[in-house]
Amino acid sequence: MTVTVIRYDDHDLVPWKNGLGMTREVANAQRVDGRLLWRISLATVDRDGPFSDFSSYRRVIMMLEGDGMTLDFGPHGRAVLDRPFVPHVFDGGWPTSATLHGGPTRDLNVVTSHDGVRSHVEVLRLGPARETESPGPGLTFLHVLDGPVAAADTVLETGDTLRLDGSRQAVDLQAEGGGALVYRIDIDLA
Repeated sequence: MTVTVIRYDDHDLVPWKNGLGMTREVANAQRVDGRLLWRISLATVDRDGPFSDFSSYRRVIMMLEGDGMTLDFGPHGRAVLDRPFVPHVFDGGWPTSATLHGGPTRDLNVVTSHDGVRSHVEVLRLGPARETESPGPGLTFLHVLDGPVAAADTVLETGDTLRLDGSRQAVDLQAEGGGALVYRIDIDLA
């Protein structure tokens, strides 16, 4: 198993596809032809407006902090993001616009191609006892939402991510304080 620690300060800053903001890329993969296969990123939404078009992709967005926002998907309905750490799934090709509930909101995004990529997300609430996580069949990312967390012979702070690939060997996680939150993201290249 290959274990990679991705520190918050190591994220690449890249512009949104629509040019209206910036995202911090935690990790991504591209096809041979350069098209995006999958991406995990953090973004701050600081004004009302349209989301970037990700036709042919599935999106999962989760509010991390802020007053929240409502996503309007036109004929496909709406999603209210007003509680942190609750994932919302939608089709990246839906016309999407955000209306903030107050000030800026920060969110975590998982974008995966409809063509041959599956993802599963889950929020893990860790207590002081050691817990074991077994990676999925593809890639597993453990992103610390509220830490610190001891894992794989290192300490992960809030915003850090552990990338696991290459086997199903289990990893022990332990909150360094009274408790911690970790966002588990499994990406399977079908």
